Amino acid sequence: MKKIVIVLAILFLMIPYTSHLTIATEIGVIYQIYDENDILLTEREDVEVGDKFIDRNFNEYEVYMVDETNQSAKAKYTKTYPKPNITKKSNLEQISAKPKKIALYMTHNDESYILGDGTESVYGKGGIHDIAKILKSELGKYNITATLDETLHIPHNSSAYSRSNVTAQNLLKDSPDAIFDIHRDGASRQYYLTKVDGKEHSKIRIVLGQSNSNSQKNLEFALYLMSVAEVECPWLFHDIYWGKGHYNQALSNKALLFEMGTHTIEKSYVEESAKELAKVINATLYKTTVDNNDNSLTIGGEQNSETTINNKLDNNAIDLLPVILIPSAIGAIAIAGAITMFYTQKNKKPRKKSNK
Repeated sequence: MKKIVIVLAILFLMIPYTSHLTIATEIGVIYQIYDENDILLTEREDVEVGDKFIDRNFNEYEVYMVDETNQSAKAKYTKTYPKPNITKKSNLEQISAKPKKIALYMTHNDESYILGDGTESVYGKGGIHDIAKILKSELGKYNITATLDETLHIPHNSSAYSRSNVTAQNLLKDSPDAIFDIHRDGASRQYYLTKVDGKEHSKIRIVLGQSNSNSQKNLEFALYLMSVAEVECPWLFHDIYWGKGHYNQALSNKALLFEMGTHTIEKSYVEESAKELAKVINATLYKTTVDNNDNSLTIGGEQNSETTINNKLDNNAIDLLPVILIPSAIGAIAIAGAITMFYTQKNKKPRKKSNK
């Protein structure tokens, strides 16, 4: 009996070092989100009051009530974002004036697809790594140098984003034009499945974090992507979910999280979606120009360093360096002053009493 216990204990201790051990992990609680008239809008894991989402028609809703017992939530309509007018021209193959670079990584490396991987989770490199590799390869077909970092950030817990933050920062040292965190969702299959001309596809959800300094820029980028996709591949995006997290998106105003389908959809469908996503990313960042007068978009327009979406978002980027350095410098000066004053007072000779 002792031997059995020892063997089991050894196997348990080996789990963190076993990169391909399949384990059963429970998908988080799935909430169905309804509007104020009880019309079902969408579905999401781990919904919180204050979460927002934007549908394909650019309508924004905000969650105001979460019912934990019935695993449902209520959301109210808040506003509709203006859809830009889009013109498509034929010169999509125009070569960008400067090298095109994209960075990819996965915070939740374990995520997998039951219909393709045989399980929803693998302790190590799950099926999501295959999807990221396809996206990298497809981006390369548009002369985009895509850097894929497959560093593991397991286990899949609340600290995973802290671990992946290090990976994201390392990727940003090469100054990519955008950085994407590749995931798969845990929502129902029906919310990702779509049929076009008799063929089934898997949609993609864009996820943004409200808790970061670049939140508005991330949203602007996401809206541009969804706008261009409506021309290039209308079925591609499900919606934009704007949750309470940060998702490491404070690191760049072109940092997004993609939910590449869900655990119960066919992995082969998601592989095809990755190809379409690469096309939309390329068209959005490098082939689409913005008219500064009315914010209209031209896909395949005359491009220069100022008017492409990629450069427009760069030019409007928030320079965080002064925000970090100025308080630090003031703090350092204050500390240095205090230390100087302390030692000055300490070493100061006492004044002799006057004989007068």
